[in-house]
Amino acid sequence: MGTRVVLTFNSCGNCPSCVAGAPAYCVRSTTLNMRGGGDALSHPGGVIIGDFFGQSSFSTYALAHQRNTIPVGDGIDAAYAAPLGCSVQTGVGGVLNALAPAPGQALVVFGAGAVGLSAVMGARIAGCGVIVAVDPKAERRSLAADLGATHVLDPVGANVVAELVEITGGGADHALDTTALPSVLTDALAALRPRGQLAIVGLGAPTADLPVGLIMGRGLRVRGVVEGDSVPHRFIPELIGYHTRGELPLEKLVTTYDFDDFGTAWDAARDGSAIKPVLTMPA
Repeated sequence: MGTRVVLTFNSCGNCPSCVAGAPAYCVRSTTLNMRGGGDALSHPGGVIIGDFFGQSSFSTYALAHQRNTIPVGDGIDAAYAAPLGCSVQTGVGGVLNALAPAPGQALVVFGAGAVGLSAVMGARIAGCGVIVAVDPKAERRSLAADLGATHVLDPVGANVVAELVEITGGGADHALDTTALPSVLTDALAALRPRGQLAIVGLGAPTADLPVGLIMGRGLRVRGVVEGDSVPHRFIPELIGYHTRGELPLEKLVTTYDFDDFGTAWDAARDGSAIKPVLTMPA
């Protein structure tokens, strides 16, 4: 057996963003990660197009690239290492790298899926004094509390902003949104204290009306965050370190499925019955 690795997003390594240490904002990111391409694989009918995320790894062998192949060593179970390449580094990195809260500050996470729950763990690692997880599913709120949330909130039928302002003692210092729902983004901004900041990590609505007067009047900051502002070759080993020390209990997020049971895993991902389904392949 060779070196154990995790595959993550690809980047060119040469553009201004990559040179500046921000590969998540590579100018060729869409081409390298979302459009597929290449002619390395073919069959009698022609070339097989499939290079999603610079890898397309649902196969016996994966063709990846040096910049998105991260050695992980033998100290972590492969099933727990799998989500480090995207959802976990997005959530934890969105907190530690992008928002960078000071110890004792208040942080609210909207949406308690794999990314949101990773953000909750990131907030705990950062030493936030108040960590609130907002999600309509009771089981996810319960898991968020288990992973470090000091408060959980069901948004259904609630005055979310008023409750968050009360919980945080006047408004959160930071908020992280995984939902990309325009109404949730508005609530997230309204729940911030003056000079607070919102990180948007969710993909969904391409546009949203934002309360410009509120943003300006309170001096709020709104920023998009891709892949947790991560430099994968540096940050993924850091995440493994957190896991090894028990600060990032990935086993509480992961449900494994045999590769032959792909359909069940896909259904669990779609209906939310599994936080992070991971397919395992035969040795």
